[in-house]
Amino acid sequence: MAGMKKSKRSVGYVIYFIGITGVFLYYLFPSDAVIGYLQVKAENLNPSLSIAIDRVTPWPPLGLRFTNARVLYRDKPNKNLFRTETLFVRPHARSFLKGTQNWYFRCAAYGGTIKGNASLNGDAKNALNAEVKLEAVRVGDHENLGGLIGRSVQGLLSGTISYSGRRERVLNGSGQANFRLTDGRIELLSPLLTLEAIDYSEVTINMVLNRKRVNLTRLELEGPMLRGTVTGIIRLKEELEKSNIDLKGTIEPFAPLFKEAEGAQSVLKFFKGKLRKGALPFRIRGTIAHPRITFI
Repeated sequence: MAGMKKSKRSVGYVIYFIGITGVFLYYLFPSDAVIGYLQVKAENLNPSLSIAIDRVTPWPPLGLRFTNARVLYRDKPNKNLFRTETLFVRPHARSFLKGTQNWYFRCAAYGGTIKGNASLNGDAKNALNAEVKLEAVRVGDHENLGGLIGRSVQGLLSGTISYSGRRERVLNGSGQANFRLTDGRIELLSPLLTLEAIDYSEVTINMVLNRKRVNLTRLELEGPMLRGTVTGIIRLKEELEKSNIDLKGTIEPFAPLFKEAEGAQSVLKFFKGKLRKGALPFRIRGTIAHPRITFI
């Protein structure tokens, strides 16, 4: 009996000291030093971008929790390129024994979840490989997305991203992305008949990245008023809104679209005259922020 009591007392002491250690680690964790280190690393990777973090705290067993983390353009510190309410990061410990750094991350952003894995190679190539999954992200909650792409977009975004490249030259890497947007609304590049925005039930997007060149292999939009398809090339710039675009597509209008345009007879006649086999072909050139659309 005495031995059992002593054993229970020892276990109690161990739990107590672990708890005390955890409390001290949490409250005495060098949050500012970690943030400063990450800011320097981010600047070295991409001088045009900066990061801001309110607080960093330990996340058991070996991870970190970032509160209100943001990625910003250095010359536009009031505009977030990306913001997450909470970001959790932890290492895959065994990978470090093999000379690589594999990390798991999960964050809450814009009402949804973004999670995945990233692998960092410590050799001279500074290799970066990543797999990312997005779930139910409300793109309309991004406070600066409209300014970045030049138009308002609403809807729920889900999808996957894979990437392989070098940390200091992210745009020169390769990868692919597959997205699905549902139940939203998108502002048009220019008015279509009398409409300035279109509601959609689903948008499917497939694209491939190769050395600053995005090949948009599939963009299909389905909505109550029309069906649309787009393919083409996007040549990326460090500032996303300055990226050059060369896209082609078609719009297949449904009866509700023409009904909505009743009263604009001259415009309606023009569009009906442009239809080819029930579809309206078009081309988009320019930049993401300032596209130019022409009907072929």
